Amino acid sequence: MRTTLKRGMGRAATLNGNGHAVLPPMVAEPMRRYQPPPPSPPRSTGRLVGRVFGWIALALLVIGSGLAGGLYLYGHETLQGLAAKTPEAKASAKDLHPVATPSEPATALIVGYDQRAGADKDTAAESRSDTIMLVRADPANNTLSLFSFPRDLIVPIYCNGSDVPRSTDRINTAWTTCGERGTLDTVEHLTGIPINYLITVDFHGFKLLVNKLHGVYVDVDHRYINTVGGPGGFAKIDLMPGYQKLNGQQALDFVRFRHTDSDLYRLARQQLFLEALKDRLASSLSLTEIPQILGAVKQSVVVVKPGAGAPTFGEIESYAGLGYHLPPGNIFRVSIPNPQPCGAFNAEICVQSSDITSAVDTFMHPDPTISSRADRAALGLKQKVVKTKALKPSEISTLVLNGTTEGGLAANTSYELAVAGFHTVQLPTGVFANTPVQNYTQTNVYYDPVQANAKQAASQLKAAMGPDAVVKALPAQIAPIAQQAGNPLIVVALGTSFSGKIIDPQAHVQKPPPHQAPYVRSDPSQTESLLRQAQPHFRVMVPAVLERSSYLSSLEPMRVFKPLRDHPELREVALTFHTGAGNVYWQVIETNWTDAPILRHQTGTYRIKGRRYQLFTSGGNIHMVVLRRGNATYWVVNTLRDELSNETMLAIAKGLTPLGK
Repeated sequence: MRTTLKRGMGRAATLNGNGHAVLPPMVAEPMRRYQPPPPSPPRSTGRLVGRVFGWIALALLVIGSGLAGGLYLYGHETLQGLAAKTPEAKASAKDLHPVATPSEPATALIVGYDQRAGADKDTAAESRSDTIMLVRADPANNTLSLFSFPRDLIVPIYCNGSDVPRSTDRINTAWTTCGERGTLDTVEHLTGIPINYLITVDFHGFKLLVNKLHGVYVDVDHRYINTVGGPGGFAKIDLMPGYQKLNGQQALDFVRFRHTDSDLYRLARQQLFLEALKDRLASSLSLTEIPQILGAVKQSVVVVKPGAGAPTFGEIESYAGLGYHLPPGNIFRVSIPNPQPCGAFNAEICVQSSDITSAVDTFMHPDPTISSRADRAALGLKQKVVKTKALKPSEISTLVLNGTTEGGLAANTSYELAVAGFHTVQLPTGVFANTPVQNYTQTNVYYDPVQANAKQAASQLKAAMGPDAVVKALPAQIAPIAQQAGNPLIVVALGTSFSGKIIDPQAHVQKPPPHQAPYVRSDPSQTESLLRQAQPHFRVMVPAVLERSSYLSSLEPMRVFKPLRDHPELREVALTFHTGAGNVYWQVIETNWTDAPILRHQTGTYRIKGRRYQLFTSGGNIHMVVLRRGNATYWVVNTLRDELSNETMLAIAKGLTPLGK
């Protein structure tokens, strides 16, 4: 509904409207007390370097049918070496959306490509984009979202900034026919997500990076073997199951493989590898290794940003810190639901537009609380309720300012907030509700630090302004404007990322999977006799309860090995099962390596009947359950795509029984 009462606010407004049906307050202060936020403590160089390289593991190196990524590296000279140099890369910069400050959420499109032998490195037609992934880093709520696209996904292909599709084809043909800009335009049209950075990396750079890190620890979910390669064949691979260190070539083989499964499982391998790479960088990076790592990555990585310049040091600091200190469970792996085979021989993938919308919504609005809520739902526990007295919307006085050049945006938004029950205030007649500058990208929710409950009010109002809104203390340049409106608790400065619609705060709270009975059977005989042969020097446990359709894999059903070359006393037993679906695998891993990197980031610890279980949950799905007993740990590891239900995972873990009983 639109009325003439909204006139008088925002750009292009007239001079005689009061701006809203709610009357402005009559009180105005002759003097304004303003308290600037305290300065941030200085950071040490060593700490900053560590944070920077933690980010390399996240948004910049991403896997795709090879791995993609490499961004925000340390040092101005190296940063300049990553900047766009070719005409095509610089042209892509025209389609990117600027980020006002490094504290705002940012989205990068990461493309990993396979350079064909003898091909021109700068010619997209001579290479293939095997990886296409969006990475969204949000420093405000400490989340990282990964959104992968199958390379055989059928979509409209866009080229050279045009809004008219050139054809409908597999998404990876956008790179071959229209280059990196084509991939950028195609993904942005498909998802509607504003993209801030474009990162391209070739497979050679990926292998070098992993080797410079002396390998990455990865859980290989089953035996991978293919010894026949060559033209028309599949890539060779020879990997044994279990949690182990992979070198560069092995890691590339792992993330590119799709011989016996599909693109959907390859995307899952890529996303899981990214988490392992992040953990490797965060836990074992030495300062003496930095020059070698930089030299390896900068030759194979190009980072394109708006304006085609190099990434700034502020961007490095903000996003590196997020990647390095990301809380457990705050990495969200997103894929398009309900993919269907289509085309000739069902070799392509088709999806509904509604499923793309659903995936985009999950990607843009990650819910950091879902892991703990899903754990408690699977365990049959009541959800924890945080008791905080929320302010009523009518108690949150709010002034809306327009930080863009879109006429009437502040007036419309103020009206919508008033309809939602917020106490909106206005500026005096003849004063436009505009920010001092008109280049806001992100919406800022400013709170008055000298007023009680202002920060809480800003947190509540932020939920209505969309996922890209950020809460900040009222800056000095906005304070005089707030004074003219009677010093409200909140001043909202609208940016171009604002959708123009107020959001229901509960709209993006993800529901945990509904509680269901575990799909299991009792069958200790599957592994008991096999485990008696293991003798790994710690007490072995028999998985007496199995997923109902599962049996031991025919290839390497049990592997006993030393996971660390430098610690011969450590042993690992890897049991591999396949489900009734065929080439879908899950594992039970037993080891006396009690501080393995993968065990560092549990989302919850629960004691059940005298046993202590650690849960590792992502996006509402339990990926791993770990039982600790004595000098050993016992892991139940879900399939690559977490197809075993949460209750089934817990039932298998509870069914672990010491051998001999």
